[in-house]
Amino acid sequence: MTNELIDRLSAELEPTPERALEKRLWLALSIGLVGTILIGPLVLDVLVGRPFGGAWGNSMFWGKLAYTIGLGTLGLIAVPALSRPDQYRIWPLLLAGALAVLALIVGTLGWMRSDWAMSVLMGGTALVCPWLIIVTAAPLLAVLLGMMRRFAPASPTMAGLAAGLLAGGFGAAAYAFYCGETSMMFMATWYSLGIALTALLGAIIGRYLLRW
Repeated sequence: MTNELIDRLSAELEPTPERALEKRLWLALSIGLVGTILIGPLVLDVLVGRPFGGAWGNSMFWGKLAYTIGLGTLGLIAVPALSRPDQYRIWPLLLAGALAVLALIVGTLGWMRSDWAMSVLMGGTALVCPWLIIVTAAPLLAVLLGMMRRFAPASPTMAGLAAGLLAGGFGAAAYAFYCGETSMMFMATWYSLGIALTALLGAIIGRYLLRW
């Protein structure tokens, strides 16, 4: 009886296409990035009045892009492994934390030597920067988590955290095109906070949404 039931259940099974998980994640990433890129003109330009290219071309602009894309890429490395039931790769998340700490150390060294310490830290947009990063990253995070519901992560919380890191990093990169701040300390503090909050949001949502 048991063997007969097993035969019936397995009769119509088809092999999973090779690298199906990665292909679905790349599809989600592509769709989500379009939404995240489009949210910039909608929210930052129209609603907030922040013109495109606030600090385009200076060295800090490229520094912000390198930092944020680096964190997003570490999330991209972590997501496929953490989306599987048999893998638990967290070294990219630990490396992302170490990178954020390093940025804070470098930023603090420059901040302590500044005659305008508070203005260097706060700039003109510190109170809105983290929240605008979350808003910019939201479309990518939503599409990623929606796609990841089809997977079976060993830890839904960690999988959501990785998705949040990915979305936060690339969302912050998109936001950098509208940000006129040029302080390393500003980036290390407020960009890192925006990305961290997006990662935390992903972990909280993932804990419940990605259960299986």
